[in-house]
Amino acid sequence: MNNNVFFICDNRLCLSKNNDFIPDEEPVFILRARDKQALSTIRVYQSTLRPAGEEWKIIQNVIEEFTLFAGLNCLRMGNPSEVY
Repeated sequence: MNNNVFFICDNRLCLSKNNDFIPDEEPVFILRARDKQALSTIRVYQSTLRPAGEEWKIIQNVIEEFTLFAGLNCLRMGNPSEVY
């Protein structure tokens, strides 16, 4: 269920759509599907986007992936202090 937005290249995080490196000084925030708080956080983020816009649709796909993961892996779900 990896959405392939990022990949590792030469030990650095890269953006898949243009193969650009994420600069070392740029903070990156990652949410894991097994984090019990992640889905609600993603939904709040989606609520700030234009409904049915391209970004909204991308985030909707992420929400669906996280929801599916949670349903299939309820015993692996945990609080942030347990999963990071």
